[in-house]
Amino acid sequence: MAEADGLDVGAEVEKKGGKKKLIIILAIVLVLLGGGGAAAYFFLFSGSDDATSGDAVSTENAAMINAPSIYLKLDAPFVVDFMVDGKQRYLQLDMTIKSRDQVQIDAVKVHMPLIRNSLVLLLSSQSFDALQTMDGKAALKKAALDSINGILQQETEKGGIDSVLFTNFVMQ
Repeated sequence: MAEADGLDVGAEVEKKGGKKKLIIILAIVLVLLGGGGAAAYFFLFSGSDDATSGDAVSTENAAMINAPSIYLKLDAPFVVDFMVDGKQRYLQLDMTIKSRDQVQIDAVKVHMPLIRNSLVLLLSSQSFDALQTMDGKAALKKAALDSINGILQQETEKGGIDSVLFTNFVMQ
């Protein structure tokens, strides 16, 4: 009877070990199938319909990222006057724009009157007190960048200006 009890215990241990192996194998298979399905999804559905046009666009973007920066100084400083507490105040600002796309730099030159007009209106709508803070200057840089890229988007259907640099900023 002791032998019979011993055999039953051994059979139970063997069954538990077999079940553990089966669960581990099933888990590994599920993980591999899930990973394969995710990889197939990304390869098949995340690209464009035409693989060659996607390759051309990605090659163009890679070339733009690795291209050297091109700077264009906006000639003639911007001068704007403010009335603050009954006193007349002035802002004189020199700007330079940075891009990696020569075509967009050329577009800025072509549309310079429209860009300068937009920037003068932007500068004159600012608060003199806000421009004395770093946050105000950073907000002005972002607004100027958005303004220039907005005009380029409207005229050339492409932005392309990376940043606006203030090379001279005098308030009095």
